Amino acid sequence: MPALIVMLLWIGSEAWLISRAIEYVGGGWVLFWLLAAAIGGVLLIHRQGVRTLAELRAATSRGELPAPVLIEGLVVIMAGLLLMAPGLVSDAVALTLLMFGLRKRLAQRIVAGLAKARPDLKHPVTLEGEYRRRGDSGVTQRRD
Repeated sequence: MPALIVMLLWIGSEAWLISRAIEYVGGGWVLFWLLAAAIGGVLLIHRQGVRTLAELRAATSRGELPAPVLIEGLVVIMAGLLLMAPGLVSDAVALTLLMFGLRKRLAQRIVAGLAKARPDLKHPVTLEGEYRRRGDSGVTQRRD
């Protein structure tokens, strides 16, 4: 229920702010801003997705856990989604996430919280051992 209230307040504030912006600067400029923000959000998500995959591959090839890379990429993708949503409040939140080094600090705090909650996941886990499939005798048969 609290999530519903927050969502209704968010939508109401977006609608009120858009109506005020239309009164002050005109509908054309507000429409231009909303379309430009949506296009910027799509481009941001695409660029960050490609970049996160490249950094993910590099981190795993070095044998590191890619948690900071993934979380920072997730924050940028969230900002892109907020830019795609029509509204000025969501755009302000998205731009705040992208500026001021907030995304790096936020990612570091989340990773630190995860490391504190699960210290066993600090380094990759390798399980040593042998395995055999059930019903597998270990002999391969040739089919002709």
